[in-house]
Amino acid sequence: MQVLEAAASRFGGFDVEEFHAATSIAAVRSAGALAELARPVVEEIQRTGIPPALALSALAREELNQAEQRKRGAYHTDFRLALHLAEGVADCLRPGAQVVDPACGAGMLLAAVSIVACGRDRVLSNEWLRHSVHAADLSPAALRGTLLALASLTSDVSSLKAMRGRWRVGDSLLAPDATWHAVAPDGFDLVVANPPWEKVKLTRHEFSRARGTERHYGASYDPYSLTGYEAAREDRAAWAARLVDRYPTVAKGEPDLYVAFTELLLRLTRPGGAGALLVPAGLIRSQGTEALRRQLVAASRSLSLTVIDNRARHFPIDTRFKFLSVQYRRNQAGGRGLASIELRHARGAQDRVEVSRPVRLQFRDLELLRPDLTVPEVRSPEEWRLFRRIQAGAADPSDPRSPWHLEFCREVDMTRDKPHFRREPDKMSLPLVEGRMVQAHRLGAKTYVSGEGRRARWEHLAPGESRIAPQFWMPSRRLSPDAGSRASRTRAGFCDIAGQTNERTMMAAMIPSGVACGNKVPTVLFPNDPSEERLLLWLALVNSLPFDWLMRRVVTTTVNYFVLLSVRLPGVAPDSLPGRRLIEIARRLGELDRVGTASGDVLWRAAELRAEADVLVAGAYGCGDKDVRLILEDFPLLDRSQPPIRGEAASTVTRDLFLTMWSRRRGRPGSDEAARVDEARRAGAVAYLPSEFGDEGDTVEVASA
Repeated sequence: MQVLEAAASRFGGFDVEEFHAATSIAAVRSAGALAELARPVVEEIQRTGIPPALALSALAREELNQAEQRKRGAYHTDFRLALHLAEGVADCLRPGAQVVDPACGAGMLLAAVSIVACGRDRVLSNEWLRHSVHAADLSPAALRGTLLALASLTSDVSSLKAMRGRWRVGDSLLAPDATWHAVAPDGFDLVVANPPWEKVKLTRHEFSRARGTERHYGASYDPYSLTGYEAAREDRAAWAARLVDRYPTVAKGEPDLYVAFTELLLRLTRPGGAGALLVPAGLIRSQGTEALRRQLVAASRSLSLTVIDNRARHFPIDTRFKFLSVQYRRNQAGGRGLASIELRHARGAQDRVEVSRPVRLQFRDLELLRPDLTVPEVRSPEEWRLFRRIQAGAADPSDPRSPWHLEFCREVDMTRDKPHFRREPDKMSLPLVEGRMVQAHRLGAKTYVSGEGRRARWEHLAPGESRIAPQFWMPSRRLSPDAGSRASRTRAGFCDIAGQTNERTMMAAMIPSGVACGNKVPTVLFPNDPSEERLLLWLALVNSLPFDWLMRRVVTTTVNYFVLLSVRLPGVAPDSLPGRRLIEIARRLGELDRVGTASGDVLWRAAELRAEADVLVAGAYGCGDKDVRLILEDFPLLDRSQPPIRGEAASTVTRDLFLTMWSRRRGRPGSDEAARVDEARRAGAVAYLPSEFGDEGDTVEVASA
């Protein structure tokens, strides 16, 4: 840290001995020795092109092990994100403005804000740091990192000392209101934060890993690794109760730290002030964050949301994870309500965040289509118009009077019920269906090979060869009464593990009697119409590309009840002409999947049936030519393992088959796509075939991969 402070002194121009004296730091080396050690650090920072204050902040981060990082939710801010946030609130950074980060870490956001506020003006920097910058964090080491990062912007140690005098070490969430009022009686002009993203609830897995146990999800627990777990869980529960009491938005669902921090930020922002923060995409997706969404909308006169994925590795987590940059302006007393929400998408480049043009969602339309105020992830005005139009005229499955009203059940909890599982079948046990065994219109798409948890190995079964070969069997007597009743009847089920960027998002199949389903395969019945025809029609609708497109606007990584109930279905009755045909298609697809062979004729017959179903569903939703082409753009991973047409880089056989069927339905049989389908078939391509089957496909899946 002293080497980094010496590096900061080189950039700022202050005397490092004076700095250490002002901050009561006992030097471990002479000033000359520290300067010599800092010289290569300074040179390397200059070579990166990253602003020195941001580079120093990154280098000053605390080293945390994985368990401690998860406990704190401490995922440090990438410098590109910090500049993106700061540039978005540049108009708020006038001289004298009061700025705070109540979970500052090593100060990346405060450094970025200060760079945007002051540029290269050292006089302005001195005044800005002396009077405007406030910080708080649980960790004294983190605040030391913040100080040295900001110190690189000034030569005035007295300004740094005055600034540091306003900072506090402690839990910002539980700090008394008087603490904040003492430094900003009317509230802050700007609040910035990348608050912790972590559930407050303590899990056995997290506790075990914190004790140094190497363990992957799904594996059995070593009893010794859980010694003290109950006491630690009670302590965490008591802390969560204090948070819920102080921040009512945390009360719904499992308490999450970012929810509490967002409510705190709103409280700290003065009327007319602004906020900029980084939070998980659950803010606009989750059922448990509805109260926070409503509070954010009610408090804001303008609101901008930018959806960012992690493919640029902004954070050391899954690259598929999505998060938000949120910018708001607080309402003045008696001000007008929020008229619209600006939605953008962004991706990380080498040295910046590249942001798309905004889509403006009128709030009255959003409230009509999404009463819970979840925000559909539309990327263009055309997508918003399509989403708005087809959902406005569709049937609402959340209406308890509707024939589409769903009744869900998670039949077997794969964690809680695991002690009851059997490895071998017996007369009193039922095969246990897991999520990876379900694909669109297919049950038994994979068969268990060996291993357990995330290291289990599964073999893919080609369409036409499906069979139920599970990892576990569940004793019938261990099922709950509801699950036992379900297991004795036919119902539908779906894989709830999903993603917007997967090859397909929604995958559902008919579940026969005599099997039980794990919690990753929720089962579905329709209490207002218990017929098999209703189930088959539902399967045809939800496995279609148009429905999948709608789901991809609102889902993150799980197709939960809340999400599924929010996506409306086309008004197709089972006894209508399209309804009867869709039922027959779903029934026939189920039969074709059990013929025992994966011949080309079987695969192409299934593909043609699925294309026909997709066309019928698109027509029922009221789609036109431009609409279906827009929908098809959202599935870039289709056919990636199929051979392309000669002279082309990638196969588009599924798209071409869909458009061929679409043209025929509209009396245009001689489409260009029809010729492309014929050529693709001659090349050996098969439409609608999952990517694991083909030139690039694997036959065995390792679950941890």
